[in-house]
Amino acid sequence: MIKELEKMLYKKKYFLICYSGGLDSTVLLHLLLKLKKTKKIFFRAIHINHKLNINSDNWSDHCKKECKKYNVPIVIKNVNLNLKKNNIESKARSMRYKEIYKNLLPKEIILTAHNLNDQCETFLLALKRGSGPKGLSSMSTYKKIDNIIHIRPLLQIDRNTLEKWAKKNKLKWIEDNSNWDTNYDRNFLRRKIIPILKERWPKFIKNCTRSAKICSEQEEALNYFTTDIIKKTVCTDKTLNITNLKYLKKEILNIILRHWISLHHVNMPSYKGLYKIFTDIINSKKSASPKISFKKYEIRRYRKKLYLLKPILPSLKNRIIFWHKTQTSLALPNQLGYVTQDKMGVKLPSPEKKELVNIRFQANGSFLIEGQKHKKKLKKIWQLLNIPIWQRENIPLLFYNNRFIGALGIFTIKNKNIKVYHYWYLSWCNYITKQ
Repeated sequence: MIKELEKMLYKKKYFLICYSGGLDSTVLLHLLLKLKKTKKIFFRAIHINHKLNINSDNWSDHCKKECKKYNVPIVIKNVNLNLKKNNIESKARSMRYKEIYKNLLPKEIILTAHNLNDQCETFLLALKRGSGPKGLSSMSTYKKIDNIIHIRPLLQIDRNTLEKWAKKNKLKWIEDNSNWDTNYDRNFLRRKIIPILKERWPKFIKNCTRSAKICSEQEEALNYFTTDIIKKTVCTDKTLNITNLKYLKKEILNIILRHWISLHHVNMPSYKGLYKIFTDIINSKKSASPKISFKKYEIRRYRKKLYLLKPILPSLKNRIIFWHKTQTSLALPNQLGYVTQDKMGVKLPSPEKKELVNIRFQANGSFLIEGQKHKKKLKKIWQLLNIPIWQRENIPLLFYNNRFIGALGIFTIKNKNIKVYHYWYLSWCNYITKQ
C-alpha cells in the first residue's frame, strides 16, 4: 500500500488528512507517517466533531492524543446539527466539507480515507435515487473543484485489507457504535444488504466499482461530444442561452442542463425536474416569466437565458433608507452589501447642504439617462439594460431629497437644468447584478 500511495501522491507535498479516528482514516494517517520517512511531505489532520454521539468528545480527545504522539498538527472543529431535520447523513457531510474547505491552507490537498466498500455503498445509494451515469460514477480517486484538489488514496482497497494491515501494525482506532444503526441508509446497506449480495456473488463489491468506473467513462465521453454545444450555450456569467435548445434531442438537452446546473454546485434535480425545466420554462411563451423552485434554489428565464438563483428576497419596493452619516458606509437590507464613498467608485454630483441623501428601490416618472437621447420610464430603462425582472427591486437607487440621481454602478440620470459644482465618488459593494 505504501508504494501505491507514493505513486498517487507523486510530486505532491502538502496535505490535509480528514481524520475521524476510525479504521480507514487511522490506516491512512499511519501510511502517511511511513511515507514521510522516505519522501519529503508535510501534512496536518483535521477532525470534525458532529456532536451526534455521546462519545464524540472522547473521539476528539483520541484523535488529539494520537496526533500529538506522532507530532502531527491537528485542527479540531465542532459542528452542531439540528437532529429534528431529515437526511442527517447528507447534512453532516455537507457541514463537514464546509469546515474542511474553510481550514484548508494554500497548496494543501485534501485526503480522505474512502475505500472500496464505501464506493460500493455510494453506487447502491445512487441506484436507489434513480441516478444517471454521473450519479452512478460515484466517487473519483482524484477530484478538483476550482482550486481545491481532493484525493481518495484508498478507494481501490477493500475494508478487510485495511483491517488486516491495521492489526498487523498494532494500530488503535475508534469503533463508532452508531455504525450499527440501520436507520441510516448507508449502515442499512453495509449491515443488511451487501453481506447477502457478497455471499451470493463474492465479487459483487468489485463489480459495483467497475460499473461505477464505466459510468464515469461514459459521462466523460458524453461531455467530450457535447463540448461544442455547451460552449455555445453556457455563458460566462453562468447563465444558459436557450435560443436553440428546444430543437435538440431530449437526451442531449438533459446533458446540457445537468452540466449547467453542476456549475453552480447545487444538488441535481430529479429526472422529472429536468423535464419540467424544458416544458415549463424553455418551452413556455416568450412573454412569460416562468420559474421553478428546487429546495434551496430556483430557475428563472429572462428573455433567452436561464438563471439559477437563490430564492428571491422580500421586495424592497416601498423602502426608503436615509444616509445621514455619509462618511461611513451605509448597510443595505436583504444582504445587498453597502454603499460607501470610494475613489474607485462612480463619479456623481454631490448633494447640496440641505439635501437628504437617501436610497430607494423604485422611482416613478420618465428619466433621461447618460448615453440616451430620450426619456424613458424606469421599467423601459431596465429592459434596455437587460436587467432581469427579479433583480430590479433589489437595486439601490440614489436620491437627494426627491431628486433621482441614478442606480449605483448601473446608470446615471442626466439633468440639463442643474449646474454641478462638486462631485463625489460612490460604490455599491457586492451588488446583486454581479451575483
